[in-house]
Amino acid sequence: MRNPFIPSHSRVCETANLVMMFSVTVAGLVAAVAVLFIQVAR
Repeated sequence: MRNPFIPSHSRVCETANLVMMFSVTVAGLVAAVAVLFIQVAR
């Protein structure tokens, strides 16, 4: 899956795109765990 906003195929851009997608995924997981923890801690 390629990011349409990064038209070039350079290695740096692909790496940045992967890092961006993984960081968004990790942020979502952390948020979900935080919400669960807050609900359980009540």
